[in-house]
Amino acid sequence: MYSLQNIDLYFGSLHLLDNVSMVISPGEKAALIGKNGAGKTTLFKIINKEITPDAGQVVIPSNTTIGYLSQHFDFDENKTIREICLDVFKEYFDLDEEINRLHLKLETEKSESTINDILEKVSTLEIKKTSMAQDNPLAETSKILKGFGFKEEQFDDVVSTLSGGWKMRVQMSKLLLMKPDLLLLDEPDNHLDIEALIWFEKYLKNYSGAVLFISHDTEFMGNVANKIFDLSNKRVFDFKGTYKRYLDAKAIRQEKELQAFTNQQKVIKEKERTITRFMAKATKTKMAQSMQKQLDKMDRIEIEIEDTTQININFPTTQDPGKIVVKIDNVYKAYDDNSVIEDVSIVIERGQKVAFIGQNGQGKSTLVKMIADVFPPNKGEITLGHNVIVNYFAQNQSDFLDNKLTVLETIEKEADPDFFTKCRKTLGAFAFSGDDVHKKVSVLSGGEKSRLAMACLVSKKSNFLILDEPTNHLDIHSKAILKKAVLEYPGTLIIVSHDREILRGSVDVTYEFRDKKTIQHLGDLDYVLEKRNTSTIREFEKAQNSEKGSTVKSNEAAVMSYNERKQINRNISKTEKEIDKLEKKIKGIHDKLLDPSFYNSPDSADALKSLKTYEQKLETQTEEWEKWVNKLDA
Repeated sequence: MYSLQNIDLYFGSLHLLDNVSMVISPGEKAALIGKNGAGKTTLFKIINKEITPDAGQVVIPSNTTIGYLSQHFDFDENKTIREICLDVFKEYFDLDEEINRLHLKLETEKSESTINDILEKVSTLEIKKTSMAQDNPLAETSKILKGFGFKEEQFDDVVSTLSGGWKMRVQMSKLLLMKPDLLLLDEPDNHLDIEALIWFEKYLKNYSGAVLFISHDTEFMGNVANKIFDLSNKRVFDFKGTYKRYLDAKAIRQEKELQAFTNQQKVIKEKERTITRFMAKATKTKMAQSMQKQLDKMDRIEIEIEDTTQININFPTTQDPGKIVVKIDNVYKAYDDNSVIEDVSIVIERGQKVAFIGQNGQGKSTLVKMIADVFPPNKGEITLGHNVIVNYFAQNQSDFLDNKLTVLETIEKEADPDFFTKCRKTLGAFAFSGDDVHKKVSVLSGGEKSRLAMACLVSKKSNFLILDEPTNHLDIHSKAILKKAVLEYPGTLIIVSHDREILRGSVDVTYEFRDKKTIQHLGDLDYVLEKRNTSTIREFEKAQNSEKGSTVKSNEAAVMSYNERKQINRNISKTEKEIDKLEKKIKGIHDKLLDPSFYNSPDSADALKSLKTYEQKLETQTEEWEKWVNKLDA
């Protein structure tokens, strides 16, 4: 068991955590939820012993290994992706190297006593090595990296050449390969595209250790968590069950809390009226003072009422555009010698709602930036239609805010003239009230900056809205309101997102970005996944039409022929039988090595050589098996 007991924490005068207790059992998958600023990341740092609470204790067995996904990289970026991951197995490979050295020494050693000593050392090292890695380190590393979206030809790329998001995937890969007893994941879904996220969900569900994660992705929570910790009003409420069942239970709990709060408020008001009445009479002053002391000692019930109207997003529109809103014709874009998009052609018509999906780095943001005229394509043309007025929200929109300005000055600078007088009201809708509007942008949190950027967006009229990762830094409640606004927007829309909930039912057309091309799907994400009859979109078939200047339209999944599948299944079966034979042989030798007397046997040296040969063959066969399985999955 891993537990927090009666944790109290103050930051100056701010009482952030009050008598918080949590228990996580081995193997549990628990989600920690709550509003931004509630203290979720702080709780993680307490568990990881980066912060010491003012009261209470963290009870974790001394031999427990904890893996914490922090925002800081703990590796040498001059190393390759493979090297960083294999660093996890350094002790394993050091043992392997020492065993090999001893094997070489055996070949030239003549002294029988020395040979026996060497064999005994090898036995000890082999037993230790076997206990350290249940899976083949190379195969496991390949599996994790591919799961997170790395291609095999990328494994030897230097990490410093990667973007921040892909570096974070390296960090996550390293963390999973460590196989800690307790995984702490702070918004891991922020760094993953849809296909990597679906793979990651499956991995976590089957993970043998305990997992505690923070997320604002309701689908991720629904697919992974079997326990929910709700951090609210400085305390944690726990629920054993799925996220959906938790929502039902929370509604009942809030209703009871509200009833108790209402009843207590009635009692308090009655006592206050009595105290006021008694204070006016000299004969009852002491009694009034005594009642006041009792009232002051009362344990007040606090409730957190969710204000569903607090953030009200409504994208304003202007005059209708022509039928064609944007025409993308044979567009090519490269950064230096690295091409991102090649010969892409798309036409988006008035009123269409379009999603751009695909792995990070496939050119989604690049294309919307060209549509928004942030920079031009190297080749081809992008033409906006008649009367088209674009409103563009960049993936890093909050980075463009001027830190020297106040919140109010920022929106006044960005707003259309018609909205200038409504700036304060708009900020209030985005939870900036009172003196908050006079805060400098420089002191705002990431979530506050994102809300301010969105407030600026809704202060401009448009008929063509482009949203690039708009849900970054938004909590569950805010994302639900954003989706409602997207559904209600009458203009034309492009949304780039990895958030499955906001994509579901919000768009008419989905473009998948892959291999520098686009594939058109006439439906939303659910339609795409259903059409593929698969839970992941990673192995979509290659574009059928490779002619330059054309967008590939894929309406049917490529179907592998019966004979091809039959042959692949034969290969898988054959490889599995070979792996089974090798594992039995290796186990047989390991069993012999456990007997100290075996090292006096004349067969011991040959057995150790055979062990090395079998292990190498097993590694080769495992890679062969993975190749055929991946091909069948594709």
